[in-house]
Amino acid sequence: MKSISIATVIAGLSVGALAAQVLPASAQTPGFDAQGCGWYIILGCTKSRADAKRQLIDLGGPMVGGGAGTRVLNTSDVDGFRDGFYCVADGPYISGEEAGSVAWIEAVPDAYVKHGC
Repeated sequence: MKSISIATVIAGLSVGALAAQVLPASAQTPGFDAQGCGWYIILGCTKSRADAKRQLIDLGGPMVGGGAGTRVLNTSDVDGFRDGFYCVADGPYISGEEAGSVAWIEAVPDAYVKHGC
């Protein structure tokens, strides 16, 4: 009886180890910090809202990317951004490291991370 129990435990541990190797890494954490600020991946900016919306669609549309998803931001509404632009952004994320870990560089070589409130 003990040998069956031990074999069962070993099999269970083996399956658990295999599952740990197969599971994807955790997603980036969307959100704001305690001051209501967040980190954004800026994929492109323009003076024209229509041009920014076209760029967003060209990149796959809203809600692609990391856990926060992409959107068009009016920079006049975000402290820390220069007024008067519409930016395609993925975010907000709770930290610069979280935002920087999203792999946009292949699609947008000029993408960068920016903090805003």
